[in-house]
Amino acid sequence: MHTTHAASALLLALSFSHAVWAKDAAVATAPALSARQQALMATVVGSAAHPRILQVRLDELHPTQPAIGYDQVYYKLGRYAAEEKHIADIARPKKFADLCEANGQGDVLPDTANVPGATLAAPPAGYRCKAAVGSRPDDMKSVVIGPRGVVYLTDGHHTFSTFWDADGGRNHQLKVWVKVSDNFSALGEAAFWTRMRAENKVWLKNGRNQAITPQQLPAAIGLASLGDDPYRSLVYFTREIGYKPPAQATEFLEFYWAGWLRDKPALDLARIDLLDPAAYAGVILQAAQAMVALRPDDIVSGGKRAADLGALDKVDRETLDELTQNKGKLGYAIAYRKSLAQ
Repeated sequence: MHTTHAASALLLALSFSHAVWAKDAAVATAPALSARQQALMATVVGSAAHPRILQVRLDELHPTQPAIGYDQVYYKLGRYAAEEKHIADIARPKKFADLCEANGQGDVLPDTANVPGATLAAPPAGYRCKAAVGSRPDDMKSVVIGPRGVVYLTDGHHTFSTFWDADGGRNHQLKVWVKVSDNFSALGEAAFWTRMRAENKVWLKNGRNQAITPQQLPAAIGLASLGDDPYRSLVYFTREIGYKPPAQATEFLEFYWAGWLRDKPALDLARIDLLDPAAYAGVILQAAQAMVALRPDDIVSGGKRAADLGALDKVDRETLDELTQNKGKLGYAIAYRKSLAQ
């Protein structure tokens, strides 16, 4: 009996020693933190009224969702490309206006960025925005600092993916300004993702609405990394037509709408020719009509009510007309999609 106890004690001691060794080995093999990582981990979060802003490169941003609506990005890329053909005549080029807005600087100043061949990463010498960086924080995108100083993008996947793919993909190291909503860098990997889920700062469903794990999230933004969710594009086009995001909108609001629209047989996008402007406009109208038909307390998806997601009480026909006219967002998106097939 005594021998058995001694053997058990020895085994326990050996297993404990192995656990300590394994932990020490893991620490020893983990790459040393760079000065940049240490600085990011030390970032102090501000308040909603006075957020902490941070300059990051696009290639430092890690997505918190696996898919985007490609047609939303195609609209921007299509418009950028169309304007580039006669850029000298465009007082406020859209791509530089978008960059100013994302940096919390309002619009681009007229005639400061309309130079042929200028990229977002290498703007014209005269390029100027209306306001200083961070002057309009409500327009800025948000990030969370995670373990080892990894920067997780929680808002702005479409805008920054557009920048990533614009100018022939020459903007991957473009520096942009973002708001830091949280610093969870002190947490371990598992605890970090538990916290991100609890605070609704990660969307773990792919472009077909199938569940994924945090480890399956893409490592970078951009069309080559993120999947396509066509219903997320449909929701983008119904914005201000069938719904309008509330002032304090829930994170990933558009994906709740997308999940709801996906379950409607009449809106089966696989059966609709999305290269046909009339067919696409028709399904946008149908989606908006379904949204406005909801009562405020009706549950859309994920426990969110129609009122929570900003459902309007009637279809905004004027905005629909703007969307579907020749120089509207839908036309640019379809033209760009067609150019990819050539």
